[in-house]
Amino acid sequence: MTTAPRLTRRTLLRATVAAGGAALLSSCAGGASGGAVDLAYWNFFTGSDGELMVDLVEAYRGEAPGVRLTDTTLMWGSPYYTKLAMACAGGRAPDLATMHASRLATFGRDLLDEWDRDELAARGVTLDEFPQPVQDRVVIDGRLMALPLDTHPLVLYYNTDICERAGLLGADGSLSPIRSAEQMLDAGRRAAEVTGATGIAFGAADNFASWMVFWSTFRQLGGEMLLPDGGPAEVDRDAMVQAMTFMHDMCDGTIASGTLDGPAAPAAFASQQAGFLLIGPWEVTTARTAEIPFSMTQFPLLYGDTPYARADSHSFVLPSRVSVDPAVRSAAYDMAVSMLRNSLGWAAGGGHIPALSAVAESPEYLAEKPISNYRDAAQVVAFDPEGYFSGSGSTLMSRAGQTLQGVNSRALTPEQGADDLIGWLDQQLRLGSPL
Repeated sequence: MTTAPRLTRRTLLRATVAAGGAALLSSCAGGASGGAVDLAYWNFFTGSDGELMVDLVEAYRGEAPGVRLTDTTLMWGSPYYTKLAMACAGGRAPDLATMHASRLATFGRDLLDEWDRDELAARGVTLDEFPQPVQDRVVIDGRLMALPLDTHPLVLYYNTDICERAGLLGADGSLSPIRSAEQMLDAGRRAAEVTGATGIAFGAADNFASWMVFWSTFRQLGGEMLLPDGGPAEVDRDAMVQAMTFMHDMCDGTIASGTLDGPAAPAAFASQQAGFLLIGPWEVTTARTAEIPFSMTQFPLLYGDTPYARADSHSFVLPSRVSVDPAVRSAAYDMAVSMLRNSLGWAAGGGHIPALSAVAESPEYLAEKPISNYRDAAQVVAFDPEGYFSGSGSTLMSRAGQTLQGVNSRALTPEQGADDLIGWLDQQLRLGSPL
């Protein structure tokens, strides 16, 4: 057995910050006993994604009858990251866990173990099988800290019937290319003329949806956001104002409503009250269930030369533990690789882009429509800025979302919104990272 560092006050503090400062929750751990291998796996997938994850877990169970697997599903966001961080700090973490790649800047220091590339290669998986932007995010100081399962970017859904009536489809029946912000806004106006309601369904009153659209356009504009300890934030204010101006102009009540929350936006699209929907690929289930005529495409190039889209990657990590049993660690590698290789159903059902090239380039995945239409988005991923308060479900996403909601509702001008967000970033950075 190998032994991890003992829990210290500083490690506990780091875990608390990594989790967002929430309260300590109970945790559990696996081990080997009675000649069998006990393996503990934690994830945060519920709803339709949860059902797809169960399929992956059950597939591994069928492959490894000698492993007693305990899989635990916790609530997404702070509850999950709280419990995982504190369990890592206390040396009683699960053997394998799911994490957003955007959270690695926090967790990748003391709370996670590195993936052994030789062990992965022995199982037929090498780093060059993953999209380069994802590789860049999961490798920290030369160490592979996470094994990506997928990429889930901001995408554009469109109702083919509404768009046809609005004259927005090409001869092949797909959406005519949108190559500027004004073309996107014009498409929304034309779709609204058909629906009699709005053109683009968008969670303007939702932190997550607002951040996804803002960060995509900001990065397309060449915007950079660096968050150095102690501050000030290094931000391209002009790009920030222009990205917020796009959102302000879109939420005029006709192109898009400034008041739809997270659940209301996909519901409006599903009821054909909008011709477009801007959100992640997981809402494909909503559109399919509604049985409406729809398709999906990559988030358009509105600015610049590269169609960046805000995205994240569900990834597998090896939480640090007080002791590591080689047989259990080997089983964790086997399970992670099994889920990567069996991820076609995960992609087909949930709309995610498979991270492993063997799956993403397979004829079976390419035949999955409309989800394979936006597969190239994995090459232009715009991850959140690195910072201890950044990433999916983070304080940054929540606080920036508040500012963006003010812009979307027209309570703030884009200039006021930019100054408000930059001011908060500076204030947060002055507190200093406790990591």
